[in-house]
Amino acid sequence: MTTSGGGDVAADDVAQRRRGSNAQVAANAAAAGAKASLDRAVLRRMLGLARPYWRLLAVGAVCLVAASGLGLVLPTLAGDLIDGVGGGDGPELRRIGGVLVVVFIAQAAFGIAQGYLLTYAGERLVADLRRGLYRHLQGLSLGFFDGRRVGDLVSRLTNDATTIRGALTTNLLRFLEQTITLVGAIALVLAINWRLVAVVLVVVPPLVGVGVLFGNRLQKLTTREQEALGEATTVLEETLSGVRSVKAFAREGYEIGRYEGSVGRGFGFALERARLNAAFGPTVTGLGYLSLTGVLVFGAREVANDRLSAGELVSSLLYLVLAVGSLGGLTGGYAQLRQASGAAVRLFELLDTAPEVADAPDARPLPTAVRGDIAFEGVGFRYGREAEAPWVFDGFSLAIAPGETVALVGPSGAGKTTLVNLLLRFYDPEHGRVLLDGHDLRRLTARSLREAIGVVPQEPILFGGTIAENIAYGRLGATPLEIEAAARAANAHAFVAELPAGYDTAVGERGVKLSGGQRQRIAIARAVLKDPAVLLLDEATSSLDNASEAAIQAALAGLMANRTTLVIAHRLSTVERADRIVVLDRGTIVEQGRHAELLARGGLYYRLATRDFAEL
Repeated sequence: MTTSGGGDVAADDVAQRRRGSNAQVAANAAAAGAKASLDRAVLRRMLGLARPYWRLLAVGAVCLVAASGLGLVLPTLAGDLIDGVGGGDGPELRRIGGVLVVVFIAQAAFGIAQGYLLTYAGERLVADLRRGLYRHLQGLSLGFFDGRRVGDLVSRLTNDATTIRGALTTNLLRFLEQTITLVGAIALVLAINWRLVAVVLVVVPPLVGVGVLFGNRLQKLTTREQEALGEATTVLEETLSGVRSVKAFAREGYEIGRYEGSVGRGFGFALERARLNAAFGPTVTGLGYLSLTGVLVFGAREVANDRLSAGELVSSLLYLVLAVGSLGGLTGGYAQLRQASGAAVRLFELLDTAPEVADAPDARPLPTAVRGDIAFEGVGFRYGREAEAPWVFDGFSLAIAPGETVALVGPSGAGKTTLVNLLLRFYDPEHGRVLLDGHDLRRLTARSLREAIGVVPQEPILFGGTIAENIAYGRLGATPLEIEAAARAANAHAFVAELPAGYDTAVGERGVKLSGGQRQRIAIARAVLKDPAVLLLDEATSSLDNASEAAIQAALAGLMANRTTLVIAHRLSTVERADRIVVLDRGTIVEQGRHAELLARGGLYYRLATRDFAEL
């Protein structure tokens, strides 16, 4: 009984292992099927990118077909020439020679036209693709960029787009060319001597297998190589834009190591890809020469038995050279297409990303006459929708009257910046709503909302143009007099006038040629020029000295008159002028009132004020 029981257990164990093995095989098969389906979908979608350029590609294809057809004439003429030499027919030889010259010239002309059309279509494709990608990126929500590195996005718009261009223009029509040449050459050899084709067909399965094997591997390597290039571009962008910090901390060696490591990884993948490409060519060529050797031996016997002329053998050999080359070209083209699909996956990932914050189908523009009545009603918000993500606000409410200046103060992480982000609709609340003049922001177009709001950040971002261009960013098309008036109101005109080029002075990358206070005044002038209904000030005077701050405060006082202003305050001088101070702590309003009232209460505001807001 014991032995029998042990046998049953062993049998059960074997059956269980077999079931597990079968399940694993089924899972692997399902995964392979899903991957093949995904690859086909990517290839179809990538080919769809060429659809807008079908007219150019069609004309190029006509030129290509003509050039390929003329190429198929050459072996026959070469065979006739050889047979004509044997017959000593001088006029016939001159006629064939003249036809060859005409064919060569016509083939060259069609080749030139084809090359230009393919280049033009390719450049149009990559330019339009980059424009479309950039337009799509500009439409994505701020949350998308919070989790992305700029260098990787730049790499996708440059390296990946260029990789796809070649696959969809030159490589695409080369497929057509190789197919025409292959089918035409085989058909003509069949017409001469069908036995010769049978010798070549022996190497077709190995050639196809080599193409599929190399293509799959090249796709994986290209994806990894493009990712490594994206990482290298990210390091480059970060270190060049933050070169002052790199040098201040003497981290040049560290950053060189980071960049060289990324480049080295990309080089490793590129080297492996080069090894595959290097092995692929000789493998295909070797198989082709093997078949041609067989054809040559077999054809010589056919000539010896008077079943084939010398000219026909030469023509057949030339046709089979074309056929084998075309077959190798098709497998190589397939490998390149798979290589490009790796880059396409990265681009489609961007294109398939939908903005988290987008205009509703029924969104309407904000009315022109904006009063500036702001209300947060039962707002719940957290960064990320994961269940474990902490709530920044949960049921938060605050009303701001038109023309009121409200200062937001509180410890770091209290939610001050988040309120500004919600008002600008960089993010939408998970529940509750934000209103402007009674309009739910989600029912307004984002453009009209943001056109009504002026922002002066604590760390202003200037673009690499001139001072005039940076001020005019507040209202495109502003006249030089309007730009100067805005600069005067922001107390910026005096230092701008002292510069050799005045308002045409280039500010450098991120405004590096200007001091912090000067950059801040340019940002304030930008807001002055915009003349918004609602002002958002993230401590707009934090980078100014005392003398400049007094002048700017006076300018801001005039700008803030009769318009709603929300201030994230870090300095006591700003808070004291506010109509109302709202004290936040962990997403909750703990105090609100005027400066003197809150000091008298001795609460959180008192503690922050007596420390000169050091905890902010």
